[in-house]
Amino acid sequence: MLNNRLKKVFVVMVLTVFLVAIYSVGGATASTDSQPGSSTIPSGDTATSSNVVNNTGGTEADQDIEEADEDKDEDEKGPKDEDENEDENTDEEEDNKLIDDKDENEDTDLEVDLNEEQNQEAEKTAEKLAEIQEDLAKAMEKLTQDPQNTDAYEDLAKAYATLGQWDKVSEYASQLLALEPENENAGVLLATSMYNLGDEKGALQLLQAMAEREADDDDVYEMLGELLELQGELDEALENYEKAAALNPNDPNIFDQISKTYQNLNKEGVKVFVNGKKPTFDVQPQIKEGRTLVPFRALAESLGAQVSWDGTKRQVTVVRADIQIQLSVDSPEAMVNGTPVTLDVPASIVDGRVMVPLRFIGEGLKARVTWDPSSQMVIVKQ
Repeated sequence: MLNNRLKKVFVVMVLTVFLVAIYSVGGATASTDSQPGSSTIPSGDTATSSNVVNNTGGTEADQDIEEADEDKDEDEKGPKDEDENEDENTDEEEDNKLIDDKDENEDTDLEVDLNEEQNQEAEKTAEKLAEIQEDLAKAMEKLTQDPQNTDAYEDLAKAYATLGQWDKVSEYASQLLALEPENENAGVLLATSMYNLGDEKGALQLLQAMAEREADDDDVYEMLGELLELQGELDEALENYEKAAALNPNDPNIFDQISKTYQNLNKEGVKVFVNGKKPTFDVQPQIKEGRTLVPFRALAESLGAQVSWDGTKRQVTVVRADIQIQLSVDSPEAMVNGTPVTLDVPASIVDGRVMVPLRFIGEGLKARVTWDPSSQMVIVKQ
């Protein structure tokens, strides 16, 4: 295609030169041989007549050359653009291929990870089952040697509870209670099996009897709370949950139950638990500027600290072990072992009681303070 257009341009140029030469010779002849009366073309206009001006201001020959050049440029440009497009398409295809390969690799990696997790879970389950089978074998061997072995009955009941075989749990827990009527672990296991076997009433009665003996097993009160909650007895359920928290302040599940029950009962106001127990406040805790204020004496004493009040200086002093905290009423600054600390909210007096920032005092005495906004519950643990 390109060679043909070059040939065309060359032919046009040859013809142009030839025509210019003919018109030049003809013009000269006309000027010499013209007769009187005949029209002559002035010799000065010979070049103009031989190169007729077109509408664009150039000669026809020039226009042909320009068009030929344009065709040449287009031919030269066309294949280049096509090559560029082909290069761009190739690059795009390569990019898409890389993305597809990356996605495929990621999917493969994810599948591998899932398979590994499933394999790990399967291995853990197999190991757990092996341990349970081993425990069952050991417990049965103990009973063979000593039919009155209470540890063996308890081990059997716990193992079958893990397997969810509640009829077996009921059997061995009942045999254990026959040997030790006040065994709380046996009572909890039996109540759990009764509940799972559909005897909710029997499970509730058993747990209530255990609670009346003032059991010191938090599972008794937690399970009793759950059964009472199922029956709609929310106040009694909350009471038992709080007893369970006092026995086991490190169990987050108990505090979750307490929080939900508070919300179901629509109990307003701040609730404070210190090491699982609710301190008795003669002035209720308050929230001021996003901070919880509590009576300083009740809080400090529940954390095992000694407290004192200087009425002249209007200053509170809290001491425990090697920690000393001093706060002045309405002062934004406190002293911790002689080092000044800025308070978000200063101590204040409400109904004749000095109210101090709970989080500051709790963390100052090296306790952990947690705030549950859904139930407005503060949990302080040492």
